[in-house]
Amino acid sequence: MRGALISIVLFFHCAGADLLLGVDVPLYAFAGGQATLSCSYDLRATRLYSLKWYHNGTEFYRHVPTEREKPINIKPSLKFSVSELFRNDQRVTLSLTQLTVSASGQYRCEVIAEHPSFRTETSTATMTVLREPLSPPVLVGAREIYEPTELIKIGCQPRQPFHEEHKPTLQWFLEGSQVGAEWVSPYGNTLQRGYPGLSLHVPGEQIASAGGSLRAECRLTLGPHQRSTFKILRVRVRMISYVDNYHSSGSEKVTGIVYIYALLTLTTLLSLV
Repeated sequence: MRGALISIVLFFHCAGADLLLGVDVPLYAFAGGQATLSCSYDLRATRLYSLKWYHNGTEFYRHVPTEREKPINIKPSLKFSVSELFRNDQRVTLSLTQLTVSASGQYRCEVIAEHPSFRTETSTATMTVLREPLSPPVLVGAREIYEPTELIKIGCQPRQPFHEEHKPTLQWFLEGSQVGAEWVSPYGNTLQRGYPGLSLHVPGEQIASAGGSLRAECRLTLGPHQRSTFKILRVRVRMISYVDNYHSSGSEKVTGIVYIYALLTLTTLLSLV
């Protein structure tokens, strides 16, 4: 009796478990480009009857394992081309190519279990196809050389306009590490079109203490897509020499001797090269 009870509990546990684990659809893609869609499922004790993909309610892919003559059915579309990248008993992955702007919208995966339940589950995600490809951001106000006493200010803005609903994020990095909030601030109105951006503020002495140069990178991210632009920030570093030290002591005679000695040493070293 106890064993039968356990069997009943396990049956209801499996019956109540999710069949469809989820879909993976990129938030953004670009016209003429490619997007990868994936649908994952776990049928446990049952088998798959069918798996279908829909775009805005229109079916464009169907997999029915029991149909021996045509287990895969891909319907042509003017919005994109479809090919199957991967398929096993837990996941189906598709590639959409030649995307058009009209390929934007909702993508739904539908999984149906085999007889006798024919249980059906769906999962939906939205993708937006943008007309223009993502361009690297623009740096504004950067110079070739700075003084250690300066506060270095550089602006970073998107090269193209974005709709408010599809606004990218901007981040600043120094030598690959993201800078703290105290070194950045909102930026705009410098370029003619005035796209909102992000400004970097770096004390020149910070770069001087790091050896005189640092790689500053502005990174633009939109969904899974990322572009960046970088600039090597250089600070003028004063080289302290032995000649300066001797001048400060007031011994001009010794300074001349040291200078001649340094010149002869340099000449000797060059002759050995």
